[in-house]
Amino acid sequence: MKNNFAEMMIEIETLLRSRRTIIYLVSHEENRVISALESMCSKADWDLIQWDIVSGIQSNFPEFLPLEKQRSKDQDEILDWFSNLIVPKNKFAILVLKDYQKHFGTHSVKTQLENKLIRHFKNLNHSLVKDNKSIIVLASSFELPSDLEKIMPVIDCPLPDKKEIEDKVQDLLSKASKRQEIVNKFQLQYDNEELDHITNSFRGLTLTECEQICTYCIIKHSKLLPEVISNQKKDIIRKSGLLDWISEDINMSSIGGLDGLKYWLEKRKDAFSEEALAYGLPANPKGILLVGIQGAGKSLFAKSISSFWNFPLLRLDMGKVFSGLVGSSEQNMRQVFKVAESVAPCILWCDEIDKGMSGSKSSGVSDGGTTSRVLGSWLTWMQDRKSPVFVVATANDVSNLPPELLRKGRFDEIFFVDLPNLIERKKIFEIHIQKRQRNISNFNIEELSKLSEYFTGAEIESAIESAMYDAFSDNKREIQTSDIMASLKSSVPLAKLMENDIQYLREWAKNRARNASTLPIEFLLKSDEEDL
Repeated sequence: MKNNFAEMMIEIETLLRSRRTIIYLVSHEENRVISALESMCSKADWDLIQWDIVSGIQSNFPEFLPLEKQRSKDQDEILDWFSNLIVPKNKFAILVLKDYQKHFGTHSVKTQLENKLIRHFKNLNHSLVKDNKSIIVLASSFELPSDLEKIMPVIDCPLPDKKEIEDKVQDLLSKASKRQEIVNKFQLQYDNEELDHITNSFRGLTLTECEQICTYCIIKHSKLLPEVISNQKKDIIRKSGLLDWISEDINMSSIGGLDGLKYWLEKRKDAFSEEALAYGLPANPKGILLVGIQGAGKSLFAKSISSFWNFPLLRLDMGKVFSGLVGSSEQNMRQVFKVAESVAPCILWCDEIDKGMSGSKSSGVSDGGTTSRVLGSWLTWMQDRKSPVFVVATANDVSNLPPELLRKGRFDEIFFVDLPNLIERKKIFEIHIQKRQRNISNFNIEELSKLSEYFTGAEIESAIESAMYDAFSDNKREIQTSDIMASLKSSVPLAKLMENDIQYLREWAKNRARNASTLPIEFLLKSDEEDL
């Protein structure tokens, strides 16, 4: 079976053979890509020429190259040289331009030289067809002028899959076994289960990063430790600036209420297994959308799913996706998808997605269509993805959500997280009082629950903390029910200030979402039967 990288190379070769003269290839693994291109050219008997602004022209096939002293050419000269290069009819030459996107200038600032380069590429797109030549722009990021978007197919190089990582780890261990000083202190043999765990820990990284972390473990530890690999990986993923690795271990039992949502997730705990696929279930659950007011526990619940399913949790900051450069927002989303799929199985948590996707209707006027294009790529990925990435999106303002996002098939289910009911508020008080090492029997939980009718879970916790500050400042005495009651009475809950908004949200959710607190009828009937 071909891996994603092999499929990408087949796609590149197909494009070249079909006379696509200029290709834009996005990858952080320059050496890996160049090695694959050299192998492809060797099999096809093509000539591969490389250029960068520092080293000039380089190739293992010097028959077309100028004299060595003439190989140092700038970004303009290299295009002139390749345009004038004569390639015999029985030959084919590919020019790889490394980091050339840096020479196109910014969207708003372009000098005469940048405009000349763009025009040169347009001319080359037509002339190279009959000249047996093609260009590959190899870049670490997507920074393509809008004038060239239609003539350059863009290919994102996938991160290594599990098989590639396993082969790399085995190769490194094999090399290490030949060094006696490593054999004496480092574990080189692992059973299948250990190796599988180690390989999964590396997912989401480049092969170079895998090699660096392996070397780190060899120097500092006695074996390859998945927890050490994960810690190193967290730092690398954070550097992307788009995704955060969330490590909070939140038990689902520490969340008061939302029993309907908990029951739904319990039913799908093994949905990513091979047994589920063999049974005939969909390959991977898509995800859920949690809608409700601020402080109702949506974000906390997203974190708890990670612990419940034992999946890594990646948090997406939509604000970071929309950067100032035209085209970079779409590239940022592609990078998010690529990293999430490579780390899979994982949970991709998109907090307050309504803020990120708001304004998509007026996007063509307000931001040149960037938001609508990002929304389009998000929807396409959610619909078509094959990797086990479970999306948990949260939203406070449903009026800002584009209708396309709410269509059936985008999410497995949409849940409405309402204000906690009386039973849930009791549970919330018990959880937060016990969390602070206090005995719940010393508090009138019933009265506190009744008094906090319009409070969210976050506001209840805040009221308890405020009461503890009051008791501590009063000669460090023990906190009492009256302290918490006073704190509740002095607070104005958000639900009171936003009463109309909450009513609108409840009306919206009646026929569009499941109540996260309500257990399904089959569970209630089963419970009644067991009680009998």
